[in-house]
Amino acid sequence: MPRHSEATLATIKNTVDIVTLVGDYLPLHRAGSKYKCLCPFHDDHNPSMEVNPDRQQFKCWPCGAGGDIFDFVQMIERVEFPEALRMLAERAGVSLDAPKGASSGAGVGRAEILAALMWAEEQFVEALEGSLESKNYLTSRGISESSAARFRLGYAPEGRDWLTTKAKRQGLSQEVLERAGLVVKQTEPPHSVHERFRGRLMFPIRDPRGRVLGFGGRVLPSVEKSMAERGMNVAKYLNSPETAVFQKRRLVYAADLARASAREAKWVAVVEGYTDVIAAHQVGLTNVVGTLGTALGDDHVVALRRMADRVVLVFDGDTAGQNATDKALELFLGHEVDVRVLALPGGLDPCDYLLDRGAEPFRELVHSASDPLEFAVRRAEARYDLNSLEGSRQAAEWVLSILGRVPVQNRAGLDVKLAKALDSLSHRLGVPVADLKRRLRQVRREVAQPARVVPIEIATTETSALGSTDPLDATATTAPPVEFVHVGDLDPLERELVEIALADPTAVDAMSSRVPAWSLNHPALKAILQACYDLKREGITPSFDRVSLRLDENIAAKTLAAELVMPGDPGPLTSDPAPWPLRLTGALKSLETRERKARLKDVFAAVLNHDGKSEPSDNRSLYAEAMRLKSQQFRPSGPIPSPTGPAPFSQP
Repeated sequence: MPRHSEATLATIKNTVDIVTLVGDYLPLHRAGSKYKCLCPFHDDHNPSMEVNPDRQQFKCWPCGAGGDIFDFVQMIERVEFPEALRMLAERAGVSLDAPKGASSGAGVGRAEILAALMWAEEQFVEALEGSLESKNYLTSRGISESSAARFRLGYAPEGRDWLTTKAKRQGLSQEVLERAGLVVKQTEPPHSVHERFRGRLMFPIRDPRGRVLGFGGRVLPSVEKSMAERGMNVAKYLNSPETAVFQKRRLVYAADLARASAREAKWVAVVEGYTDVIAAHQVGLTNVVGTLGTALGDDHVVALRRMADRVVLVFDGDTAGQNATDKALELFLGHEVDVRVLALPGGLDPCDYLLDRGAEPFRELVHSASDPLEFAVRRAEARYDLNSLEGSRQAAEWVLSILGRVPVQNRAGLDVKLAKALDSLSHRLGVPVADLKRRLRQVRREVAQPARVVPIEIATTETSALGSTDPLDATATTAPPVEFVHVGDLDPLERELVEIALADPTAVDAMSSRVPAWSLNHPALKAILQACYDLKREGITPSFDRVSLRLDENIAAKTLAAELVMPGDPGPLTSDPAPWPLRLTGALKSLETRERKARLKDVFAAVLNHDGKSEPSDNRSLYAEAMRLKSQQFRPSGPIPSPTGPAPFSQP
């Protein structure tokens, strides 16, 4: 992505209040001048995360998480900096600059499309109030009025120009409706336009931020019957087409309503239908999302991984559901994600099971859900007769065919699971593990297809047909876990120097000629000090806010910088801190003493490595250097070796 100006980043930071931002995700409670909440980044039972409105920072002392609004969004949404920047820019109403040389674009923009979709949702919701058949259908599926209102369900009447007529009155152009996927223009003359959704119950599909990106429509039974009587087939379910804002492969239904409870529960369940999701939420199981009538793909895994560490696949108990589960195994095994598989008993679908038995029995089933490899072995037992040689052979081939297609590029954590599955398969089939491993290698060679790379971090480079000016329109990445730095693990002197630089920008000048950034041992401290020096060279006062912006893509360094300047550190270096100039003088003196001690230690080692008789001049030079260091008010704990030969030696 292009590097946006620090002025743009500062504008976003000054516009988005961190207390309001964090409060949208977590329940905050005032604690003096700060706010507190349970930290979402570790298993927190006592409110450990502080939000400081004065510094616009957050910090959790036990786990080390902390930083500014950009860091919080990156960590809570599990995205990289570019996506966090876009999310916060939209929240702040700030337009991000396009990269140099990028086309300014023309035609309909994303904002117009999103506005049109939001308007259409309102029309569908209002129409549902006057559709008795739609309400009766919802009642027959066990969906309450409150659930319909929460999910903003609607109705698209059968009229050929119902929506377009309303759009004209609203001043919405045909092009906007077409770009939003609400109408379809025929490619052949006379190029007439018809509405995509007619006679359907409407399910708005939102992104995790709650914006309507498209719709799913379920044809009403009477419309389906009428079309069949006229010899016409009609799809039972119909989704919006692919648009600049709607891509089915990236979206799951109800992500906006499920993400908070999914983070709290640390697992998210995936079902197949819209009504399955609504039924789950209706009985209090709100960490459930659904697919959009399409097979799960790599991007879905990325979206789910952002919501929770564990994903539970819940498919119908019938044959179709079992087959869908089989297809999903290879996909999820190719990702570093904890996935479990749950097949409902009695051939029930999730909607019927949940409305009949409630949330608690479902949760109990989730807790006993199978590991995917174990599930594959059990499925093989159910599909084939293991009492016969041919059945055992077919079972082994079926399981190994799944394992053989798992990409080897992402094997972290998979080897142990694979060994366990092969051991289980060996035990149940009576086939030696060595034979199974050998056959698995053959299967992998027989697949003979290019390796399918399925990294957790995905960055697409699709170009929008709308010519959007937003350089981040098609970018969605998932951030790897951040290794937070604990202050107690840092070298105290190096920490003191960087803390001084952050607290007193006037000290940076004196430090730059005395403390090279590269000389610090910890990479995060190096990055912070280097940012201070870079700003100073550019004629910019290296204040904490400026340094934080300069470190916008280095979460570990930004988090550490925030921790060094935020009050409340449970382990301060001194009980009564001196003024910063005095602390700098003391720190530089301590640094000089440390360097002198290290140099003297090197001199002692060099003296021992030299033959005083054969190399007298070198030995005398080393002795003179040692005496010089000693004269600078540093006394070693033992005598210095004689320049004329070996002498008793004691290291400092």
